[in-house]
Amino acid sequence: MNTLEDRVRWALRETAEDISRTDVPLLRLPEGTGRGRLARGWPSWLTPLAAAAAVTAVLAATLVLTGALARPGHRTWSDALLARVPRYYVVLTNTGPSRGWPRQAEVRATRTGRTVATLAAPRRDDAFVMAAAASGVGRYVLAAEPMTLQHEQVTRPDGSTVPGTTVRFLAPTGPVSFYQLRISSSGQVSALSPLPVPALPAGAVLDGLALTPDGRQLAVATRAGGPRPGPEIQVDTLATGAQRVWTWPGAQPVEESLGGTGSALSWAADDRTLAFARLIDGVYKVRLLDTTAPGSSLAASRPALSLNWSGRGRRFSHGRAVNNNDTFGALLTPDGSKIVVATVTQSKRPLTAEFAFTEFSARTGKVVAVLGRWWFIRRWPQQEQAVLWTNADGSTLLVLAHRPGVTVSPTSPSAGAVFPIKFGVLHGNRYTPLPGAHFLGRLSVFPAW
Repeated sequence: MNTLEDRVRWALRETAEDISRTDVPLLRLPEGTGRGRLARGWPSWLTPLAAAAAVTAVLAATLVLTGALARPGHRTWSDALLARVPRYYVVLTNTGPSRGWPRQAEVRATRTGRTVATLAAPRRDDAFVMAAAASGVGRYVLAAEPMTLQHEQVTRPDGSTVPGTTVRFLAPTGPVSFYQLRISSSGQVSALSPLPVPALPAGAVLDGLALTPDGRQLAVATRAGGPRPGPEIQVDTLATGAQRVWTWPGAQPVEESLGGTGSALSWAADDRTLAFARLIDGVYKVRLLDTTAPGSSLAASRPALSLNWSGRGRRFSHGRAVNNNDTFGALLTPDGSKIVVATVTQSKRPLTAEFAFTEFSARTGKVVAVLGRWWFIRRWPQQEQAVLWTNADGSTLLVLAHRPGVTVSPTSPSAGAVFPIKFGVLHGNRYTPLPGAHFLGRLSVFPAW
């Protein structure tokens, strides 16, 4: 979208969304205006020129209003979008060129991308494996686990090793411990401090991490041991270390979202309703658990949403797959009313696809809103999207996404489409990328807000 035409089209679309019918008065011509001549004696041949001048004036005003031609220091709609989201976030990064486990945590300002603090892993052999945030109260929890350098060689079918094929890699050795940091409203970052909650034993798999919006409780998804392993969710009270545990023997585990965003688990603002998700035979299922109800069975939770997953075979109904889950991620809005999912809708004939962030009713599972539509004609997209944060009602999201509102239509059919994706703020169909480089290929864990 570098051409003037595209900028004008984008500006008009954005401005039109903010104008209601009552904002535009009816066009009234002066009395006595005939077809042959305009008011005040203008000849009729000037009509097209006058119309063109009017359109040009509207376009110029629109571009200025939307910030496309804004002066330095002028507040743009991008500034307004960035003002809707938390001021700071935590991203886990590597200290060297390796793309292995991250060894440090960076606190960054959302509006500028500036790093305001850098924290090393708690112990020398530790690496960070997941992060959770309660940004409204400035509390963040990081999970860390010791890593050891291991060596393996490629083996032949007969079990012998192939010389010169040694592979070096970091392997987790456990246990998984939990640490917290705080960020004040002025941006002051505390040191990492251990939480008084039980660590996960060596060999345990961390499948999800989520703080209640008030920052007082931490939900941890893992996998129970024993003869019938299955999902296990622990809820820890951070002030006391008290813990409750729910299990579901023999069931599918909680599915970690791509990028370790923690969106396999999410809380409502009532601090009692916890959403968790699992992948069962290619179907992504979200359930809601009342953590104040008696009992310890995850099976007592309520089914809330069921979607096909786009990566486990494409299930087409009449040649069209509608609202398939794209990245395992699902977030319950803090008001408890919606479940937000990155979706893809695809068809075979004609070959088309639509990316979007679809919001489903947490009560009925029906679609209630669609944000950030992006269309592909004669192509299927190869990248994925993810939802990382939602405001109270789901009207504003922090996402990993494309720039919405653009149709990709190549001149010749193609099996796939590659396009740039970035972290950004999405409100309706308005999207702005976050400032600062994030080096997506080096992030084994996505940011936490």
